[in-house]
Amino acid sequence: MNTTLARRLGMLMIALMLPLTIATSTTAQTAYKVGGKPDITLYGTSTLHNWTMTAHAFSSNAMFNITADNQLSGLTALSVVLPVHNLKSDHDGMNDNAYETLKADDNKNIIFKMTSAKVASLGGNKYQITAVGNLSIAGATKPVTLNTSAVVNADGSVSCSGTLALKLSEFNIERPSFMLGTMKVGDAMTLNYSLVFVK
Repeated sequence: MNTTLARRLGMLMIALMLPLTIATSTTAQTAYKVGGKPDITLYGTSTLHNWTMTAHAFSSNAMFNITADNQLSGLTALSVVLPVHNLKSDHDGMNDNAYETLKADDNKNIIFKMTSAKVASLGGNKYQITAVGNLSIAGATKPVTLNTSAVVNADGSVSCSGTLALKLSEFNIERPSFMLGTMKVGDAMTLNYSLVFVK
């Protein structure tokens, strides 16, 4: 191979690799953790009245792909760890019964760990994230899908919110009853969450 041909091949390789190098350098995979005033609230029903329990403390970490112009291009990791005893209602008796039902002594945490995710742009700084993962409650693990609305804020933080429908029976949890059986908790529950992830 003569010198001129080798030089031309070298320049061609540089030209082919340059767009890839630029694309890679303009997207940063960044570690985030939940901050601000996050909210996770569990809503349920019973034969007497509806009930609510709110998470007072939990941890969550994520890996977002953010471009140089502050656009969300991907989500590669997401985990949530919620200590069962940090779920609280306005009634101590209900809290104690809930902890017993969720087998909190043996399974201290409710855990979600993402396995895959897709991010779709809705225009501007708004996105729809579809995150598939495993949710563990009371010693049972079930695959779930989180359909999350996300907003990339001007300061680089990412706001996420959504709703997840759950059933106690899906996690092999027996529906608790109270007051000699006159009150029984419904099988269906709804989990609402509103989180802000910061670097």
